[in-house]
Amino acid sequence: MNKRILVFNIEISGVNKYLFSQLKKRGWDINIIDVPIPKICMFLSFIYSFSPNIFQWERNIKEKIGIFLKLPWSFIQRSRFCQKKIKELNGNFDIILQISGTFAPTLKYKNLKIPYVTFNDYTMALASKYPDATTPYFNIKRWLNLEGELYRNARFVFVASENTKKSMILDYGVPSQKVITLRYGLPLNITPKLDKTYDKKIILFVGRSKSFKQKGGFVLLKAFEKILEEIKDAELIIVGVDKDFLKIKQPSVKPLGYIKNRDIINELYDNASVFVMPSFSEAFGLVFLEAMSHKLPCIGTNIDAIPEIIENDVTGFLVPPGDVDLLSEKIITLLKNPELCKKMGLLGYKKLNEEFSWEKFGEELDLYLKKCID
Repeated sequence: MNKRILVFNIEISGVNKYLFSQLKKRGWDINIIDVPIPKICMFLSFIYSFSPNIFQWERNIKEKIGIFLKLPWSFIQRSRFCQKKIKELNGNFDIILQISGTFAPTLKYKNLKIPYVTFNDYTMALASKYPDATTPYFNIKRWLNLEGELYRNARFVFVASENTKKSMILDYGVPSQKVITLRYGLPLNITPKLDKTYDKKIILFVGRSKSFKQKGGFVLLKAFEKILEEIKDAELIIVGVDKDFLKIKQPSVKPLGYIKNRDIINELYDNASVFVMPSFSEAFGLVFLEAMSHKLPCIGTNIDAIPEIIENDVTGFLVPPGDVDLLSEKIITLLKNPELCKKMGLLGYKKLNEEFSWEKFGEELDLYLKKCID
């Protein structure tokens, strides 16, 4: 008999397809329903984002949508959509898997007999500690109440890190035995360069324009000014961020914008000597796994899930968010010491292969889903 699972889907960190692949591999019959953005949310985003500059208007819309989607009425609208789909399917599934905590299928059906579980890489309680363009500044208490009810009613709450697990327990009152950590694997098939060297003074940052501030990009730019005082031939390569967004005249800083070609990105990783992303908040940090797959030492901040990925003084360095002086000091240490880069890069590669596996993720997810329906 096939195991039937209904998935209410919202894309998170680009890893959904790997999660679904693991379920299919283990014999699950998956019905994936993408939960849409409420029409009123789209309408209001267009109105409140207007700019005579079409490109600025487009950027504003993305920012406003992020805000509206994290307001309680959006949570409720999306929940109603899910409830309608549950009614239409009339029990033609054994379990519900919800991706993210931005709606609740049981908001109306308090006595829903079919078990449901959630998968989350972050919580609003964690996100609200560092307000950004997509974090609501009002009615956060109402949202947290809705989100908490969702998690407490679920059979299991799967999370991507111990940091998010801690939030589920302390911020939402979810019993610890219901919160299961399933670490991501590397979402790419990467063959590391066998003859990698670390004598080039190249620092690599990979992100996006809209999250550049939150990822500590401007902190890195300030640190790089200090680095150039000691290492004149140092280079900072920034992938995924538009040149027009940064408006930088320093020739040693090279914003390359969005790059679709994976071979080009892999070459940039291979040519770099250190990867840096000094985030102010970080749900997980998949890009660190990418860097580790290319045997790069990594520098990140000592917040959220990053210390679960980067082992301080072993596979790289951890610094406090916003600490320009310490960040520049650690980068200089690595750029001046290729052997240390190599040692940390190899240890990071080893850690990646031992601790981050989609196969292990799939085995544990399958085990707990079967517990719900057996």
